[in-house]
Order: sequence, then structure tokens, then C-alpha cells
Amino acid sequence: MKKRKQIRGSQTPTPTPTGIPLDPNDLAPECIRVDKVYDWVFFANRYENKNFIPDEACREAVSAALAAGQRVEVQTAPVDPSDVSVTGTIIENGNPGKVLIVWTVPVEVTILIDGVAVCSFTVRTQFTDEIMLCVPTGITNDNLNIRATQVIASSGGVLMGPDPFGPMIPLKVVLCKDVQVEYPVKLEVLAKFCFPRPNNIPVPEDRLKCDLSLLQFPRQCPGLFPVDNCECQATALARNEDTTATFGSGASADEVTGLSTLRAEICQECSLADSTWSYSFTDTEVGPTPTPTGTGFQPDFSFNFDPSSIDSVTCGDDSLTAVGEGIRYFDGAPEQLFYELQIFTGLLGPIAEGFRLILRNTANVVIFDSGVVEALVEFGECDTFGDLLSGLDS
Repeated sequence: MKKRKQIRGSQTPTPTPTGIPLDPNDLAPECIRVDKVYDWVFFANRYENKNFIPDEACREAVSAALAAGQRVEVQTAPVDPSDVSVTGTIIENGNPGKVLIVWTVPVEVTILIDGVAVCSFTVRTQFTDEIMLCVPTGITNDNLNIRATQVIASSGGVLMGPDPFGPMIPLKVVLCKDVQVEYPVKLEVLAKFCFPRPNNIPVPEDRLKCDLSLLQFPRQCPGLFPVDNCECQATALARNEDTTATFGSGASADEVTGLSTLRAEICQECSLADSTWSYSFTDTEVGPTPTPTGTGFQPDFSFNFDPSSIDSVTCGDDSLTAVGEGIRYFDGAPEQLFYELQIFTGLLGPIAEGFRLILRNTANVVIFDSGVVEALVEFGECDTFGDLLSGLDS
């Protein structure tokens, strides 16, 4: 290995830096306000109704077409369940009690004569349900959460109606209905604040299905969210600290003295998403070589490194290791590398706390090793649900 002698200079920053404080996010009792479900039913009904054509000109055109034997068709537009109006009224409290529900369904209707649309209008048809629910004393109409989950509307054609009403539009409506009785309660739970994940999943288009399986509680996405809690957290701060780094590996490696600057906050608030760090190395040996060469100057090994991802964090005794990918800017040219950042505290020897950064190329060959560099380090362990459960088991 080739060794190079360090050039010393005035490199101590002023004022003297202080460590970066930890932002803990440990388990703690929390009081939350949620809606308790007293009852929940899901059911579907089919209704049939004959409806008056509200437009006089349209009624006359349809009557004339029917009398002439022309083809008269009725088209119904899809109905958005959110457009369905619903009111629920508690007739009698009890276990069970009686609830009256009134549904108003708007259906957009278009009439075609021999394939040509002659008029369009909205038919508002109403249906009622009486159902038995758990509605104890204290539950009011405001505690009824009622909604339509799907509407299927169709028509078989135009019927000749009695005078003076004229032609009638028969409508068939299938309603899928979700009825819940809810009341707000306050619960004390053991919890910790969580953090969002990146919005990197495309939203699929939902298809409404009148299927009881839709009422099952959705499963969480454990591989996506919530992310696993870090088992430890650490910060490290170094400004122009003396470094004897190794560039390359094997017999062709260069030992270069210089200065390291690092600012790292890993797993702040015990969340991997709340992590950031950056590093720079300054070669202090740049200048004329003792024995002139073809150029007369030594190469400048200075560079900056910025991580593009923090893939995982592992914890040891008073130490933390983060791995991922990043970009090294060497002479202004970007280079994709893999990194391993180790943060230590409680070390034996002249350096009690510090860090070590190792960079590898895409062939997994070490191209940079900072060695152990002194830094101001704060380290702490995080409380996890696994720790709590282990304590309960014991």
C-alpha cells in the first residue's frame, strides 16, 4: 500500500460544534376518540316502480310514436351511490329497536325513438325500509351511518299509462345498502406516532361489486405501511476531522490523509423514513510532488457523497449501521455506489466515539474506506412492540 504524508493546517472549526440531539418516539399511552360500532348490517333489495314522464312535449312524442308502432327505447345512465339521498329515523329505541330508512335514487333517463334521442330527464324514485337494529337509549338519528354502496338501474321500455298521465317509465333499481350504528367513545391505548411512506404506488381503478366479501375489514399492507420501527437511533457530527482513508483495495490501494465532514441523523424519532446524512472528504495533500512527475502534481482525491436511499439499519451494542446506495461526485462526475455507514459510541482507544464509511462499486469491490473518524455521536435504543411483548411473556 502506498502511504502519503499529511499536510497540516488551520482546520479546527469555530465555534466548537455540539452534537445533534435525538428526537425519541417511544411507546406511550395515548387517549384516542373513535366511533364504536353498535350494529352493522348489509343487505340488498330490488325495487320496481312506474314513473311519470315530466316533460309534456316528450309525453306527446312518445304517445304518438307508440300509436304509430315506432320503436321506443329507454336508456338509464349509471347512478353514483354518493348521489343517493338517505334519511334514517329511529322509531323505537331498544335491543333491538326499529329504524325507518327512506332512500331517494336519482336516475337519468333518455328516451329514443327509432334510435334517436328525443328527450332526457331525471327520475327521482323513493323506497323505504323498516329494519331492526341495536339502538339503545342514548343513540339518536345522528348516530346512524347509512349509505348505498352500489346502484343498478334498468328499464324494460315504455308502457302505455292511463289518462291523464300518459306513457309511464318502468324502472328496476337494485340497491346495495350499508347501515351502521355508531357512537363516539374515548379509549386509552398504548401507541406511538407513525410516519407516512412515499407516495409511489399507482392508484387502481375501483370496481363496485355488490358482494358481502367487500364488508370484511381490509388487511393492512405489512410490506408497505406501517414501516418497521427502528431498534435504535443515532446522530453523528464531524467537521474537518483528521482522516487516514484508503482509496481502492489490494496492492494498488492508496492511503490518503485528509479531512472528513459528516452530518447524519439516522432513525430520528425511531423511524427509518426520518433519516438523512451527507459526507465529504477533502484531500489535504494536493500540491507539487516531492519528486516531480510528468505533471508535477499529485491527484486530488477530494469528493462529496450523497445517499439516494437508506435501505436498512441494523443495531449493535452502542452502534448503528446503515446501508444503501448513493452518488459520489468525484471531479464533478457522478458515480453510483453502495455504502455502509457505521456510527459508534463507547469505543475503546483514543477515539471514544465516531464513524466509519465504506464505499463499494457495482462489482462489490471496496473503493473507499474512511477508517474510524472521530465525531460527536448521540446513540439511543428505541422501544418496539416486540420489546413490550417480550416483557409481557417474561
